[in-house]
Amino acid sequence: MSNKDSNPQAVKAQQLQSAIDRAAGGKEAFCIHQTWGIGIIRAYDADKKLFTVDFPEQGKKGHVIDSGFFLAKIDFLNPEGVIARSYSEASKSAVAQILTEDPAALVKVLLAEYPTGECTSYALEAALDRIHFASLSAGKDRAAAFKSWWTKARAALRRDRAILVPERKGGLYALLEAPKDLGEDLFAQYESSPGLERRLALLAELAESPAAETRSAATEANLAKVSGDLAKAVSAASSPARRREGLPAALVGIWNRDKFFRSAIEHVETVSPTASDIIALCDEQDLALLALHIPHTSEKIRALLDLIRAHHGEKWSERAFDLLRSREIGTAKSGSAKLVSETVSYLCDAGLTAEVAARLSQWLETRELRAPVIIWVIKNRDSRKYAEIVGPLVGPSLLGAILSSIDTEALESNSSARIPLAYELVKDKELVGQLIAPAGGPKADTETICDLARTLRDSQGFDDMTRIKLISRIAKIEPLVQRLTQGKRGDEEKELVVSETSRVEKERELTDIVQNKLPAVKEAIQVAKEHGDLRENSEYKMARQDHDTLSARRAELEALLKKVRVTDFKDAKPDVIGIGSTVTLERGSDKARVTYDILGAWDGRPEEGALAYISPLAKQFLNHRTGDTFSTNINGRTENWMVLSVGRWVDKR
Repeated sequence: MSNKDSNPQAVKAQQLQSAIDRAAGGKEAFCIHQTWGIGIIRAYDADKKLFTVDFPEQGKKGHVIDSGFFLAKIDFLNPEGVIARSYSEASKSAVAQILTEDPAALVKVLLAEYPTGECTSYALEAALDRIHFASLSAGKDRAAAFKSWWTKARAALRRDRAILVPERKGGLYALLEAPKDLGEDLFAQYESSPGLERRLALLAELAESPAAETRSAATEANLAKVSGDLAKAVSAASSPARRREGLPAALVGIWNRDKFFRSAIEHVETVSPTASDIIALCDEQDLALLALHIPHTSEKIRALLDLIRAHHGEKWSERAFDLLRSREIGTAKSGSAKLVSETVSYLCDAGLTAEVAARLSQWLETRELRAPVIIWVIKNRDSRKYAEIVGPLVGPSLLGAILSSIDTEALESNSSARIPLAYELVKDKELVGQLIAPAGGPKADTETICDLARTLRDSQGFDDMTRIKLISRIAKIEPLVQRLTQGKRGDEEKELVVSETSRVEKERELTDIVQNKLPAVKEAIQVAKEHGDLRENSEYKMARQDHDTLSARRAELEALLKKVRVTDFKDAKPDVIGIGSTVTLERGSDKARVTYDILGAWDGRPEEGALAYISPLAKQFLNHRTGDTFSTNINGRTENWMVLSVGRWVDKR
């Protein structure tokens, strides 16, 4: 941090003597160890020639070092330099305040200490890391805290006209003579920037700066340069590979160009390329991507809707509704909430409130109500402004749509990120109850409530504890669903008697579904999603149907296996028809003698004369004895029977 000298050893000796003098006078001196970092020299023993040094970066205090070691291994710091002052008890609080409030000023001071007023990004970041550490509270993660601070500080440096910020890692930071005209400075940076991304960022800065300070750069010549760059951006965005990132960037660039040059150049909006040129390139899916990737401010979203309205004429509202129904908006991880609220508001301001209400009701019925739109409905369910839209939607069908959307997102997600709609359902403790028993309508019937509880129980979008918590909320309104928290449905409290062989077969089927078939279907869904519009995508629909079928079968098998009791049929009685009996009967209609084996729930093979005890016919045989006569009724057909003999199936084998 000090100027180089033609005789380094002489300079080092002078610095050593200065440190000795400061320590002898009760003042702090500062050094930097190659391994231990910043050192604060607290004292010097002249007789033993020993320094006492604290190394705060390592938590070392009162470390004793021979003065000769300093000449060989340790460098001294200028006690008036900013790094030393950040560790000095007298000045550290002042440096810490600058660090927090004006990082650009701190960097200027640091750069000014270098002979040429410049240093590499590596050297600057290393010095700033040490300064930042000096003000860091105990217990905080040094690397994470510095990274967070440096991200914000670097943005401040880019806005400062007196600092040259390198485009690449390892480049030089340098002090500049601050220009008198902000517009000329920013546009000079624009012209010298090699990449379009940086140029668009500077164009945004020009657009957001006060017009009085930048008007000098708003010339016809500069407009031509910017428009030429934007034309290249639009051309690049026309290719399929660049549309997702390129179209939004080009549109925002055109908006910023128009805003910056508007004060000086009349009708700048008509200069090519125009914002309408971007809209002309967009199909329905492109519009959704555009809407999701522009800055989500009210100004930008409404500007986009204005463009759609101007470009699509009478069909503009259809394009706006397409945004709300788009699968892209349904799968966006963030930012779509503002888009939904502004789009709904825009449509209502255009006098289309009734149409919005009709569309959302239709999408609820067809399960096309996307998650961000559902969240908007949830958050506005008590709104007077949107009562006409939201009121008819609040009910059991909306809860079904919520659970379906959560399950779909859980299936299609490749990460463990939180599902926003699931978070809303859990966070809003009143929501489940208000949907099942809405204030403006009747409570849902018991069958509907139980179906919703079963859907919730089988959902992949919740962990077990959360699932039980949500079912408990339903149970407060309909107590009959409480047993679902124990995984029971309907009459599942009854046991299911099966053979060991049939149990193994069912477990093997379940394992195959969970480990093989469902993952394969999930992969098929991901592949199908890449084929375009999902509403017309037959592969996607077939894969979704396969998933629904497999998920239902998985849930069924899991529930059945929970209530299984395995038997070897040896406890069957020899004189009463029961599970494990072999019975011979005379059929009344044709006097034929027939023999049946009454076996486990999954062991029925009617073509071989084996009936599952839960089958309709076998149920009516149970508990009869030899000589009994009785009637059965299967699907409205009555048959008379006489029991000729009863035996045990295991004995027959």
